[in-house]
Amino acid sequence: MSLNQDSGTSIRNQWAHQHAVRGILEELEKHAPNLSIDIGAHHVLPRPPKPLPDLPDSKFVTFLRVGIIGAGASGLFTGLIFDYLNATVFKKRGFELKYDILEAAKEDRVGGRLYSYYFSGEPHGNHDYYDVGAMRFPENPVMERVFALFNLLGMEKKDPKQSPPVGSLIPYYMTCGGPNPVEPWHYNDITQWGNYSEIHSQSHDGDPFQINTTKTIPESIFKHSPNDVVKASIKPLRDALKRDALSKPPGREGWDLLMKYDTYSTRQFLGVGTNWYDQAHSETVLESLDFDFDSTTNWYCILGGAQELAKRMQAKLVHKPHYERTVTAVRKKGMLQMEVDIKHGTKTKKSQYSAIFNSAPLGCLKRMDTSEAGLNYATKQAARSLGYGASAKVGIKFKRAWWIHDLGKYNVKLGGLGHSDLTIRTCVYPSYNCYDSPDKPAVLLCSYSWQQDAERIACLFSNNPDHKQKVKEEAVLKEILLRDLARLHKNPDMTEEKVYKLISDNYMDHHAFDWYKEPNATGAFGFFRPQQFSSMWNKVIQPSGDFVIVGEAASPHHAWVVGALESAVHGVHAWLGQYRNLVPGGEEALKLLETYDPKNPLVGLPPYMDEKMSKWHSYLGVVSRLGQDLGVDDVMNHFETLSLSGTGGLAEFPVSI
Repeated sequence: MSLNQDSGTSIRNQWAHQHAVRGILEELEKHAPNLSIDIGAHHVLPRPPKPLPDLPDSKFVTFLRVGIIGAGASGLFTGLIFDYLNATVFKKRGFELKYDILEAAKEDRVGGRLYSYYFSGEPHGNHDYYDVGAMRFPENPVMERVFALFNLLGMEKKDPKQSPPVGSLIPYYMTCGGPNPVEPWHYNDITQWGNYSEIHSQSHDGDPFQINTTKTIPESIFKHSPNDVVKASIKPLRDALKRDALSKPPGREGWDLLMKYDTYSTRQFLGVGTNWYDQAHSETVLESLDFDFDSTTNWYCILGGAQELAKRMQAKLVHKPHYERTVTAVRKKGMLQMEVDIKHGTKTKKSQYSAIFNSAPLGCLKRMDTSEAGLNYATKQAARSLGYGASAKVGIKFKRAWWIHDLGKYNVKLGGLGHSDLTIRTCVYPSYNCYDSPDKPAVLLCSYSWQQDAERIACLFSNNPDHKQKVKEEAVLKEILLRDLARLHKNPDMTEEKVYKLISDNYMDHHAFDWYKEPNATGAFGFFRPQQFSSMWNKVIQPSGDFVIVGEAASPHHAWVVGALESAVHGVHAWLGQYRNLVPGGEEALKLLETYDPKNPLVGLPPYMDEKMSKWHSYLGVVSRLGQDLGVDDVMNHFETLSLSGTGGLAEFPVSI
């Protein structure tokens, strides 16, 4: 493996590209031994076979129907891609790719992990909501497709002081803004205010939180924030990767180190840390490079909640999702014949589709009976063991935004974070209610935690579906939240008890959510542990015949909406490539999907993917469907002789949803 500085893609995308290539070569070594591929010698794909000149006549194919499991970001986006191809390519040829989106949850949960909780039940009017799932979007090259989607859906950047409409993009403040920015830090039962460098400089002994009791930690460490310390610890590996990229020809030093440390977690590398550092160390390093942008990077949030993005995607769809439809089994019946069992209420019915696109998290996929779906072993293993991160959030609705108006010179006026080792861990000050009237109710994301911290606080969450009863059953949680907030926000002008009374008097309601207790999520985001990306991801993204997996876990950009979007583009391209000569306009559609257009989020293969690689995924999809060892010539002969004749009339598939 080596880097190519001239490729124009990020180091993370090049890492993903190399592993995707390796995954293809491993499959070709099994199914096309005549190619004599030596995987250890190089990581270059052979050229895909060219189509034969005589194409089958497919004018009589009028439509195919696809089943999409899940109405999260990738499921909705897959539907939008089909709509776009129908409108621009297929309609003029008398063909249509129809689709059904099957969502297990109720309609109020459209978007999956794009979930916003509204205390009043409506996103309009009062800003009494908080984002339970995705909540912030950096405007950088990695997120280009997301911002193109915002533009497509009419979600414009607005000044929050001008009362913009719901769905507008407004600034998100990662750190407290304004003329006198202050943030609270509470560690080892000590509360300090300011930014970390100020807190350190004002400390008489350079140890503001009195952590170095044994004097074994170098004093220089305390000059830097915890995040900067972690960055410094991985700097040698980051620098080696950058040297690789700058070398002519590209070097291998960084890649070799990255592969070595892919077998370690970050906690093993550091020797300390909480469960947050249980992800593969390679993931930690690559993510730090992916988002290694300067302080001028602009972040945005969606007014009305991030779920507004999902609602707008749903509104744009030609075929709306079907809710409370749980897929319990998927079976491969033949070419372009997939059968699913769909549970709705107490009844389960069978429906048949030409293909299945699974956008549900892999933990949900594991609950489905896929024993006859034709999945490869690595994908089955991923469904069983791929890490998903734990995350929990608690939002409290107050009578007024006391953190903005009632802490005197310690008012947190413009977003940012409260940092602590308390049970609540991170407190997130919303960026959307900074300019509201002082007497208007306001919501504070008082607790945002991950991994073990999330698991521990979530033990106090009730599962009662009745909100009022749930709140009553969370009396212990409520007291911890209020007390921790008081400890975090006490200051030289206000004692802990005074802050506690202020907060308690303004309390109105709260909502607590644990992503591991959400049956349709089974975790918050893909959290790849050592060797999971290198051994599983490159197989998950390969179509298993007419079964395709999309979603953020099928992208190197897990935990981000962009990962869900780009996985859908590749998934559609790789599946459609199996039938490029069967579907009227198939070649034109593939070319369109391959065309990069920064203003059109629905086209352009992901940066870690190229046309040749995606075509090989198509060919491997055919191999998977045929279920036997075949050479490349055998696969190509199958490609070029595909015909719908004798299939029993695919256009008349029984669909019962």
